Amino acid sequence: MSVLKDYIELKKKLEQFGRAADRAAGVLGQIIKQLKNDFDCSTLKAAVKKAQLLKKQRQEAKIAFIKEKEKFEEKWSDKL
Repeated sequence: MSVLKDYIELKKKLEQFGRAADRAAGVLGQIIKQLKNDFDCSTLKAAVKKAQLLKKQRQEAKIAFIKEKEKFEEKWSDKL
């Protein structure tokens, strides 16, 4: 009887894992759909590349802003 009990328990666990895998696949599908809508990325790999590009662009914009701010402050410091 112990073998049958172990089999039934294992079967239940496998069914639970199957349902969890199905839910995860559904969530992944929703994420891919949102990435496509928001950022025109059809894969996670493309989304990672896009995120890296956006991070680089943000850093470049931040540096440019700081440089322009410093120029402004230098030029107008006596008026401020």
